[in-house]
Amino acid sequence: MIVPIVMLAIKDSASDMSPYVRKTAAHAIPKLYSLDSEQKEELIGVLEKLLSDKTTLVVGSAVMAFEEVCPERIDLIHKNYRKLCNLLVDVDEWGQVVIVNMLTRYARTQFINPNVDNIEDDENRPFYDSDSDSSNTKKPKLTIDPDHRLLLRNTKPLLQSRNASVVMAVSQLYHHTAPRSEVMIAAKALIRLLRGHREVQSIVLHCIASISIARKECLNLFLNHFL
Repeated sequence: MIVPIVMLAIKDSASDMSPYVRKTAAHAIPKLYSLDSEQKEELIGVLEKLLSDKTTLVVGSAVMAFEEVCPERIDLIHKNYRKLCNLLVDVDEWGQVVIVNMLTRYARTQFINPNVDNIEDDENRPFYDSDSDSSNTKKPKLTIDPDHRLLLRNTKPLLQSRNASVVMAVSQLYHHTAPRSEVMIAAKALIRLLRGHREVQSIVLHCIASISIARKECLNLFLNHFL
């Protein structure tokens, strides 16, 4: 009996003039979905409205609800993609983490891998590759979709964030979606985090290890930091 009442309250709150009320409505969506999953389609209708919200206070919570209720509905992101990229730097830190993780998944499924031509070469390249060998290798000219470039450009400033979770989220995005020549800046940001608390260092080292397995050359310049 309570589900229809809560649904009505969420719908009303999603249209409220106050962004704080709309943000609360976004937080309520996953809770109602956990109570009654049969309300999914109706909740998606409310989510679609909240995802189109232009207020930075709301979009982080809306994306969080999207990831919990209907992460497979990538079509809801298409029309809001550029807006999310442009608002990203002004969203609160934990909202940035949620949005960046979602956009990483989006970019991996919607854009062409800019390093697809070099994957086979990387697997055969030794860890300590000499400078002379690297200079003799001709790199093909990369052509990146403008929307893909928009994502990389707008997430780059977040590598300077004071929040380690934001930096690691953006580093993972660069690791999975950026051209090889641009991954180095993400590696540099991760090295900076090693100066932080010991609890953070452990998680960062796991992140660095996962990147070094696939991109051996990225950390060659920073080997002295691990001695």
